[in-house]
Amino acid sequence: MDRDQPLYEQIKTVIDRRIETEEWPANFQVPSEEELAGEFGASRLTVRRALRELQADGVLVRIQGRGTFVIGPRMQCAIFNLPDITEEITFSGGAHTCRVLAHAALGRESPGRNMLLLPAEGVVFHSRLLHLEDGTPIQLEDRYVNAAEAPGYIDQDFSKVSPHSWLVRETTVTTVDNTIRAIRADEETRQHLQIDANQPCLLLDRSTWRDGIPVTRSRFISPGDRYRLRSTHEARTNRIVTTPGMGR
Repeated sequence: MDRDQPLYEQIKTVIDRRIETEEWPANFQVPSEEELAGEFGASRLTVRRALRELQADGVLVRIQGRGTFVIGPRMQCAIFNLPDITEEITFSGGAHTCRVLAHAALGRESPGRNMLLLPAEGVVFHSRLLHLEDGTPIQLEDRYVNAAEAPGYIDQDFSKVSPHSWLVRETTVTTVDNTIRAIRADEETRQHLQIDANQPCLLLDRSTWRDGIPVTRSRFISPGDRYRLRSTHEARTNRIVTTPGMGR
């Protein structure tokens, strides 16, 4: 463990590694907070924070009355150009609309600032957008943006222009990391997407950097029956195609 990290981050790193290596496979029941606190020499509150953040990352799921379980390892993608959902819906013949649920600079104490790991003086913008195809919710987008890399972001009306298209024009990105996994959505997300608790979702977690400086962190959650990813591999290329729209 990296002793320079806060203890809860060290615990997250160890648990995440156990899941990635399938030491803790999908559906594995995570030890209790008390057991983990003993293992790591931490308080239960510290362990609880680590577990909650791993749940928010889509790594773990807590089932009331039963415990906390592993969802499964993540699939890493070295794909740079994922299509904009606005363009994809239009291309498939649907009508795209977007509801802006949140759009503001985060306060100094907001947990969302941890998404970009900026210095204390750094400003983070956050947008939560609900994308619809022909009036049906198809994707919930949470986007965190380094204000120093995109100062005009906060002035945009994302019901009229997509964050993706604006950021492509206005920022420079040298590194992209995409992580895709299946998750069970939390209650708030289910309400926005109009799905029940048993419906699996697809989470695309995307981070971008410019020469090592964080630019964005984006999380896109879509109902499994309304959105899919198809991967096509060609010689000397890696290409991925997203196909939104009611299982089309």
